[in-house]
Amino acid sequence: MPESIQREVILFTPNKKYTGKIDLKNDGIRTIDQLNSSTIYWKNPAEKSFDDAVLLYDVDISVHGVDKLTSFKKLQVRLSDIMFFTDRLETSGDSAEKMRAQTLSAKAKDERAKAKIITEMRGDSFFFIFGTFHGLFKNKTKQRYFALTEVKIYEVIRTGEKWDRFEIDLGNHFIGLSSNHIEACTLSDYE
Repeated sequence: MPESIQREVILFTPNKKYTGKIDLKNDGIRTIDQLNSSTIYWKNPAEKSFDDAVLLYDVDISVHGVDKLTSFKKLQVRLSDIMFFTDRLETSGDSAEKMRAQTLSAKAKDERAKAKIITEMRGDSFFFIFGTFHGLFKNKTKQRYFALTEVKIYEVIRTGEKWDRFEIDLGNHFIGLSSNHIEACTLSDYE
């Protein structure tokens, strides 16, 4: 098996949080590029049982109110169920890629905008997300996941006859948000 690099990621699905490590071809690749790829990298493709899954190692699963529900050495999580994810990186990508992105952004006159997003309801919960994005929202949402920065996330959960709102502590200000799980949004100029 070829050597690979692993990175810790946190995947959020309705009511669950998966914390584990994914394999990467190289350390310079951004997590969002890895998960947006048409072929998700697996160090050992023979382990793959779903075409639309990411393989996590040393996984802890938690739910609201329970820090650690259970653990797995390896676990496949279907991409279609991931509402958003984050990683522990402060910065990623190599310097050439960053310069290319800045040049393309300047040519396209990308603007920053604020978004308020409500995800679809799954089970008895949904997410209310505030964040900033760069570029055209319409183009960004054609990808499986798109980047939001300066993020604040609340999970809204029905408990009996009432609704409770809990702020999600990401430990980071970046998420990759699933385009398929957006139910409603409002956009505004960045102030």
